[in-house]
Amino acid sequence: MTRILNRCTSWIETGLASVAALLLLAIMLIVVSDVFMRYALNRPYSWSYDLISLYLMAALFYFSLSRAFALNAHIGVDILQSHMPTAGRRVCQIAAGLVTAALFLTITYVAAGRTWDDWTQGAVAAGAIPWPSWLSDILVPIGAALISVRGLVHALAHGAALVGAGEVIPLPAVAGAKAEAGFE
Repeated sequence: MTRILNRCTSWIETGLASVAALLLLAIMLIVVSDVFMRYALNRPYSWSYDLISLYLMAALFYFSLSRAFALNAHIGVDILQSHMPTAGRRVCQIAAGLVTAALFLTITYVAAGRTWDDWTQGAVAAGAIPWPSWLSDILVPIGAALISVRGLVHALAHGAALVGAGEVIPLPAVAGAKAEAGFE
C-alpha cells in the first residue's frame, strides 16, 4: 500500500514539477522580451511584473515544494544522524514527515479559506490589469496539500521500514559518510 501511495504521489509531483519547469521557462521568456521591449522599443509590458510576481513565481514555488521534499533537495540539519543507528534515523524521518504534514495541512486549510473568500467576493489585485486574486491564492492550497500528502507518505514509508515491511523510501545520505555511488 505504501508503495502505491508513494508512486501516485510521485506521479503528481513529477507532473507539477514539469509544469513548474515550463513556468520557469515562461518567466525567462517574458523577462527577456520585456527587457527588449523596454530598452529597444521603449514599450515595456504593463502586465509582466504582476503576472510573474502574483502567479508564475507562486506556482513555481508551490508546484516544486513537494518534489523537493521527496528528493531530499531541501536544507537539512543532520549533525546527529551520522551517530544514530538506522532505526533512530527512521524515527527522525517519521517525525519530520508528520511535522511536515501537520504544518502544511494547517496552511492548506487557511489558504483554502482565503481562496474561497476571494472567489466569492470577486477580489482582484490592484494594478494595470485587475487580476483575480483567487487564481494566485489557489496555488497555495494545491502545493501545501500535496506536500502534506508527501509528509504522510514519507512517515508511513519509514514507519513500515522500521517494522521490517521493506524499504520504499531510502534514508537520506548523511553528511560526511562515504557514498557508495555517485559523485560524492
